[in-house]
Amino acid sequence: MPSSHYPASEPPSDNGRPRLPREARITAALIDLADTLVDGFDPAEFLYRVAEHCMDLLDIGDAGVMLAVPDGPLQLVASSSERVRRVELFELDGSEGPCYTAYHEAVTVDHAIGPALSLRWPNFNAHAHHSGYTSVHATPICLRGSTIGVLSLFRRVPGPLLRADQDLARALADATAISLLQQTTLEQHRTVRTQLESALTTRTVIEQAKEFLAARHGTDPDTSFRRLRAHARHNRLRLVDLSRDIVAGTTSLPPPSPRQVRQTPRESLRSESGPE
Repeated sequence: MPSSHYPASEPPSDNGRPRLPREARITAALIDLADTLVDGFDPAEFLYRVAEHCMDLLDIGDAGVMLAVPDGPLQLVASSSERVRRVELFELDGSEGPCYTAYHEAVTVDHAIGPALSLRWPNFNAHAHHSGYTSVHATPICLRGSTIGVLSLFRRVPGPLLRADQDLARALADATAISLLQQTTLEQHRTVRTQLESALTTRTVIEQAKEFLAARHGTDPDTSFRRLRAHARHNRLRLVDLSRDIVAGTTSLPPPSPRQVRQTPRESLRSESGPE
């Protein structure tokens, strides 16, 4: 992507400190995704970080991560917003669409979305257009010659994802696959199937906690999820463990502040991450 799209110095983050140049943030993201050789590795949190890095580094409006265990169905395990989660689930329920195709055919798919562009995947196209998206770029996540998932990158402004961002998306997909393999190799008693099944199972618990907090505090699901992750990080808890405790009623979160309610997903990521 031309450098004019990504200036060397960017506007200050919410904490008032200048953001790092994009090249430095790319390096930091790849290092972060490679750092899986730790005790208590949380696959669910890891995959949400993948989606966040896509949002931070690529010229997109939303991101999702889909995975499948061997011989199992493709499932959504992480997403950047409730809006894209619903679009992705609609696509999976219909068993057709660009992300579904990218996974099953192991090819990268670029798809333009619009009211007059309904010849291919018309149901998905209409639903995604109604949700405000203009295009989607789907990159398969491949591991040892097998496709285990897909990165779904949605845009809300006209035009396809530029080539430089497509190449970076491919690198992020490869880093995701390598990191999952690296963690599995570290714990030889665990297989790739076990690792992926764990991520898919914990997704359900996290969604339940997110909906519980939204209903309890009268907030939208995106705000509830940001607060859930922030609390887990601040208290060094696994996201899935905190989610189980909230659903079980053994842990509660205080009501959100007005600032938390107004905060966007990108702003939340920067404030949670601290100084860059």
